[in-house]
Amino acid sequence: MVVAEFDHDPKYPEPDEHEKRGPCGKFSTLRMLTHKLRHCEKAARSVSVPVSSQCCNDLAKVSIPCLYDVFSSDAFKKVGVDPKIAITIPHRCHKPRGTYLS
Repeated sequence: MVVAEFDHDPKYPEPDEHEKRGPCGKFSTLRMLTHKLRHCEKAARSVSVPVSSQCCNDLAKVSIPCLYDVFSSDAFKKVGVDPKIAITIPHRCHKPRGTYLS
């Protein structure tokens, strides 16, 4: 019986924690939608709905890659949310670009 042992090739770096877990870290896209960004659902359906302060506070804790992943997910669309409207929410929180997401 032959047992092969593979050393890690330095040309191919180990994936970092972000790559191992995905853009939303330890949370799935669905969990982000149902738990972390649930206060943003109404504002993501219509631009005429004011964005709640809770939604803006929640967004401050979400990375940009995670936010885009959630906004483009099938789960997001299934709850009747328009990704084109959802992507306007950070701007509607009235915070300068780049400061509302970590």
